[in-house]
Amino acid sequence: MNEPRRDGPEPGSFTAAISRADRASLAAFVEENLPSLGEAEVLRCLRHPYAGEAVIALVLEAPALLASREVRKAIVLHPGTPRPDALRLLEDLPWRDLVDVGRESRTPMPVRHAANRRLLEALPRLSRGERTAIARLADRALAGALLDDGDVDVLAALLGNPRIVEEDLTAWLLVRQPKEAQLALLARTARWMERTAVRSALLLSRRTPRALALSLLSSSERPVWERLAGDPAADPLLAACARSLLEEAGRARGRVERPQRADGGI
Repeated sequence: MNEPRRDGPEPGSFTAAISRADRASLAAFVEENLPSLGEAEVLRCLRHPYAGEAVIALVLEAPALLASREVRKAIVLHPGTPRPDALRLLEDLPWRDLVDVGRESRTPMPVRHAANRRLLEALPRLSRGERTAIARLADRALAGALLDDGDVDVLAALLGNPRIVEEDLTAWLLVRQPKEAQLALLARTARWMERTAVRSALLLSRRTPRALALSLLSSSERPVWERLAGDPAADPLLAACARSLLEEAGRARGRVERPQRADGGI
């Protein structure tokens, strides 16, 4: 980082000046003191609520500052950064920073898309631990690829990711090719088994082992039983159990609906 100018302000005074600045004075401060600012001060300026295009443009003109990964990341994240500059700086960021860019709601969507696309391209080259860390934090756009990863550690991390929604899991269960170990893990995850749509999709998946499907059958809804009972491609035992549950439910409904005499008799 550049050495402070001898005739400039003392570095210790920068923090107070940045804190007091409004939009106009922040840009003026950066223009006047840029050669004397260290990484911490530059980041404070970039993250300031009044940092705008003028501040971004000044920092972009300082190659020594752009040598800092944290500074490059802060510029990419900033909604005021010109898109070509954000996409250019994105190329040099490691996967940990790409995760942050991809899930930051303030960052323009094209930049977020580019970050997530680079992450998708990098996933096959990353270790299990790195993929697990990404699954825990990543934007929803990566859900499909992480579900298809096949590793139970990656899935366990993804199931705890608050950005994942029911539709991601149901589409994976019914359309993709989950592994048996992944299905067993999902069945043990109370948070998702409380969701009717996910529980039903797990039961209806052709890849769900018979024993696991049977354990879910009694807690499922009537439409699921009807679908299984009428599906000629369904597991025969599963379909038979579904028909049995439908018959039992029908008899129970008949008992409830049977009218009673005024004296309490049938």
